[in-house]
Amino acid sequence: MTDANGAIGGDPSSGSGHYPEFARFGGLTATILATAAEHGIDLGDEPPPPVPDWSPKVAVFESPARRVRVNLLLEERGFVLWLGSGRGLRASAGGTTSDLVETARVIAAWKRGATLKELSEEFPFMTYSRLSQGYEDGNPEAVMWDLLLGNEEFEDYRNLITALRAESVLAEMFPYMSMWTLVLAKDAYDEQPGQLRIRQETDGSYLLSSSKAEEDNRRFDRLDDLVAAAVALRADL
Repeated sequence: MTDANGAIGGDPSSGSGHYPEFARFGGLTATILATAAEHGIDLGDEPPPPVPDWSPKVAVFESPARRVRVNLLLEERGFVLWLGSGRGLRASAGGTTSDLVETARVIAAWKRGATLKELSEEFPFMTYSRLSQGYEDGNPEAVMWDLLLGNEEFEDYRNLITALRAESVLAEMFPYMSMWTLVLAKDAYDEQPGQLRIRQETDGSYLLSSSKAEEDNRRFDRLDDLVAAAVALRADL
């Protein structure tokens, strides 16, 4: 395994280590700030939050409702970026580059308000999911219903998912699969508790429970009856 100090440090005159800049500037945060200053890249006025002294290979940059975290690869040169924005920082993107200047430019673009699409167009190595786009657009629930319906792995659940989504009060919930149980969360951002859990049994029946009474599993043989019960339970969450 590569020693962290050897990978990060190195004598810049000999070219040893993956990050010879550290010998000049110190930790990752200082290196990014100095590189941005040298190339005229505006990282904003907010000072980066402190990181532990024992973790020189981590840097964090923030602005209102936006956050960037940078980590280092140890086996090879690489700056690993994770970006988040919005409520709960759910609109996120990630990518890795070996270019320190490019790293600073990604941070600057994100902090000044670039959208996910704009970011990936300018920096193709930065990628994001369809769900992240949904969070940015403010419709993560609708996107997640679409993702579940389009997932061949859950084909046997398609009729169930379609029937539940047809009810407007349920379509407003955030759906996801957990251990082959369909979960309908009250809040896509985990800010409000409350969920319904539905499991489709091998005999074609359905088990329904609520987070308010998880041990109270109600069994239904008809899909219409299950949906009606789920709508009623939603009102009590």
